[in-house]
Formats: sequence, C-alpha cells, structure tokens
Amino acid sequence: MAIVAEFGVSGRRFLNHVAALLLPSLLLIVACSDEGERPSGLNGEQAPSVERSVGFDGNIIRLGVVADLTGPASVLDRARLTGVSAYWSDVNAQGGVGGRYVVELEILDHRGDPQIAEQSVPSLLNEVVALTFINETAMGAVHPFLVAEQVLGVAPTSTLDWESDPRFLTHVPPVEAVVLALFQDAPSSKWCVITDGSPLGMAVRNSSTRAARIAGAENVTLMEVEEDLNSAITAAACEMVLAEVAERFQTKVVASVPANRKIFRQAGVANTALKRHDLQFTYVDFGPSWDVDSSVGMRPFLAALLRHAPDIQPDTRVRDGYVSQIRLHQLLEQAVDDGDLRRSSLYATNEAREQFNMSGLAEDINGSAGQLFVPRNMNVRLASGGEESLDARGWELERQLRAENFDALARELLG
Repeated sequence: MAIVAEFGVSGRRFLNHVAALLLPSLLLIVACSDEGERPSGLNGEQAPSVERSVGFDGNIIRLGVVADLTGPASVLDRARLTGVSAYWSDVNAQGGVGGRYVVELEILDHRGDPQIAEQSVPSLLNEVVALTFINETAMGAVHPFLVAEQVLGVAPTSTLDWESDPRFLTHVPPVEAVVLALFQDAPSSKWCVITDGSPLGMAVRNSSTRAARIAGAENVTLMEVEEDLNSAITAAACEMVLAEVAERFQTKVVASVPANRKIFRQAGVANTALKRHDLQFTYVDFGPSWDVDSSVGMRPFLAALLRHAPDIQPDTRVRDGYVSQIRLHQLLEQAVDDGDLRRSSLYATNEAREQFNMSGLAEDINGSAGQLFVPRNMNVRLASGGEESLDARGWELERQLRAENFDALARELLG
C-alpha cells in the first residue's frame, strides 16, 4: 500500500486544504471582535535568542499533524483540523510564538490506516518540534516513536491510558470518567452501552462494568455494534443508550435504536447531523455554549473562525480542535521565553508546569505530579432546536456532571 504523506504545508495553506473539503455552511456571527486573553508567557518582555533544533530553523516552528483526511474518519478529522489550523493561523497573524516565530503544520494523512502512520511518522518526526494533533486511530502506532524521540503529542480526546501518559497533552476528561459520571447521574435507569473496536470504544467497554458497580447502576447491558441492536436494546428494555462508536457506525446506531429512548453520544466525536424525531439526543460536551460571551475564550475563538474559516458552521468538533492547541501553545511560549525549543526541554517543561489556563473553553488543567486523574467538568446538552435556545447549535444545557468517584475507578483500571 502506498504511503500517503504530505509535508511542508503552512498553517494558512493547510486551512485552505481542509476548508475546500468541507461543505459550505452557516456563517458564524460574532457580536464583538475583541481578542480577549491569549495564552502567552511573555507579557511583552523581550525573549532571548533561541538556538536551532529539530523542527525549528531559527525562524519557523514546525508542528506535526497525524490525521485521517481522506479515509473513513475524514469528516471528523477535517472538522477538528479546521479548528487546529484556525488557532495557529491566528497566532501567526499576531506575530507568531513569542511574537517572533511563525508556526507551520506538517501533515501526515494516514487515511485511517495505522500501518501508514507507523511507516510514515519517523520521517515526519525529523521535521517537527512536536505533534500538534494525533487522531485516535494512530495513537498506538505513534506512541513508541514519541517515547524514543522525546516528542510531545496532542490527543484531541482522552482515555485513562492517554491521560496518565506524559507524552500526550490532553484537555478533556478521559472517556472512562464520562461513563462513570453518566451512570452516577442515573443509577436506577436501564442502560445499554454500544461500543466498537476503536480505542475509545474499547476504553468504554472495558470500564463500563466497574463504573456501573462504583456508581450503583445495576442495569447495564454491554453490546457490540455488529449485533442486531434493535432487538438487543428491546430485549434489555433499556431507557438510556450510550454509544461510543467510530464515525462509520454512527448511522447504523442511530437507525437501530428503538423509539422513545434517550441516546448519549460525545459531541466532539459524533456526527450530530444524524437525527430522529422519536429519540431524545443528548450530547456530552466539555466546553461552553456557542455564545460570544459564554466564556473568556469564546470571543477570540469565534473571531479566529471569522478570519480564517468564515464559512464553518457552529460545530463542537471545530472548537475541540481549536481548544486542543492551547496547552501546547503555552508550553511553546514558555520554551521561547526560556530560549530552548529542544524536544527534551519542552518535555521537561510540561512535566514541571502545574497550571494551564484554558480560557474557559475547558476546565483549567493541573499538570503537577499526582494530579493527572482529576476528572474535569462535562456538560450534558439536549438537542432542542427551539427558537429560544441560546446555543447556536440548537442545544440546551441539561446539567453539569463530574465523576466524583473517578479515583476509585482509575485505581481499579490501572491496577
């Protein structure tokens, strides 16, 4: 099989590459273009000179992208990477990292095949400081190279394993915490949990039984996506359906769920365009609503989309891609301030840094030792579509959840 690898693409060119693949969509309207806070450790101070290193030629900081742009998860990754590219395009428009260094994205399209990722990532790592995006399919294939080359990588989603691995920069609760929080919120309900063989699906499946016991949920039935889901859900008499499946299975799951059920899906992963009037769709989300003033970070986020991707409709996946870059950006700012962009130094900086300010787009992260497993807030939103809904996606906030007993679950799963 041919290796598909696209290198040397700047942030602006990459945005055009991604946006060209997306359907024309609703123009985002922002009431005010005030920039608000951006992650920066410089505060106007003059940074010292920075020596050249892998991925940094003295002028340009190159970051790697390992994604599926033309394979089965392409819709998801193209949306998330639009957010990634808009983020760095905005950083570049403001002078770059440290006010001096432009960021360019080097792209590896593995087409949904982890073997392509495994074969191609060594060449990519010869060109970049860090991997600013690694999609779920490639995580396992890429990880050994991250360890060998002392490279940090941004994970757009999280499992307990990824959350606890210092090579991965995460910003959302591990999916196991989501399962526990949902079971704790409705322990007396009958739950059906549908999973596939994806990394997230396996994490949900492996944690569900323990999470149910800790949460006191006595009626939890595990199902695989290949089953006759309609018959299985009907036989289990489930009221609540939690689906953690890859994009290619989303249509089947939504079509198979019997009427009058409540179906939970992660907003940043699911195709929210799939709808049925006889089901209540509920999305587990980790950020604020799509109002300009719903958080400090929403104004610069929406302004960045207006500048760099004006035709993108409100989409949690785009926002997730944007938010995923904040943590790496803060590390790069500090590295420039310290005059050292070497991978080993960047890794050490991440290990030593205790606080990451997520500007209200996600819960602030405490990265200090012993604090890796604190679950972050998650929102549960209903698909309402009502005219009075303040969320541009037509979603209403139902409640905020936190997996209070997550430490116990983490100890059991990590053993």
